[in-house]
Amino acid sequence: MSVTTSDEIVICLKDINVVYGNLVALYDVNVDIHKGDFLGICGPNGSGKTTLLKTIMGLLKPLTGQIALFGKELVDTIPKETKFRFGYVPQISEIDRNFPALVRDVVEMGRYAKAGLVKSLKSEDKQKAIDALKLVEMDHMLERPIGHLSGGQQQRVLIAQALAAEAEILLLDEFTSALDFKMTEEVMELLDYLNHTHGLTIVTVGHNIELLRAYCNRIVCIDKIIAYDGVPDTPDLDVVIGQIFH
Repeated sequence: MSVTTSDEIVICLKDINVVYGNLVALYDVNVDIHKGDFLGICGPNGSGKTTLLKTIMGLLKPLTGQIALFGKELVDTIPKETKFRFGYVPQISEIDRNFPALVRDVVEMGRYAKAGLVKSLKSEDKQKAIDALKLVEMDHMLERPIGHLSGGQQQRVLIAQALAAEAEILLLDEFTSALDFKMTEEVMELLDYLNHTHGLTIVTVGHNIELLRAYCNRIVCIDKIIAYDGVPDTPDLDVVIGQIFH
């Protein structure tokens, strides 16, 4: 079970409507995410899960509604100082075996994102990258090409990249889709550890509802509208799942 959450709201979505052309992707969505949440977002294909995540990240501008990040209303784009408080782990297939970047290079990109690409990394930046790899138990792979790692190991490296940038909120989009069950469980255990021990706020989009229920302290079920928002261990969630998935 995740760390006890605080009363501090780090992400607030109020009356959000997102439209693609004539297609309504999100309708009248209201979600508050608290510091320390381990939030799982689920829903059927086309339900708006990834749209919701992109809206949280400021990649999609809603037609109507308000977004507040860390207590400040988002007027246009996310300010640079706020952007680096987020870490994003996308849905990926395994990285090509011939991709030349080393694990060290990939994680240090998190420091470049913070320092600026034109600047050279200082020794403290390189150490933060190593510390991030230690947190995800991948520091022994420092000099390995990332393409030579398993899918689960690659996901750990991408999580380390976000940690190296000192992200406070980790956003993950169907990140387990290319992993087998054992790898998926291992990465979820890692996220649970980071949430519980380091207070990292985590928002993950997933299709495996039972997996989300096992690790998340809160579940949001979406089908263009918010169909459920609450704790994972309640019969009410079973009813909603039965309604929107069948």
